[in-house]
Amino acid sequence: RVAELGIGAAHDGPMPTVESLSAALEVALAPKVRIRAGEVASEIRADGAEAAAKWLIEWLGRQ
Repeated sequence: RVAELGIGAAHDGPMPTVESLSAALEVALAPKVRIRAGEVASEIRADGAEAAAKWLIEWLGRQ
């Protein structure tokens, strides 16, 4: 999902090698990825557990 969102890189293959890790780091450390990660970070909720608990309590109240 990280690669799909443009905020990092996914490791390709089952076993990491110097080459595969270097390629992933090159992508992850690119300036455009850092900018995109900042954009996505501003959209992430910090109260996810609280929101989920409220939703669950409301849902249980309707049962």
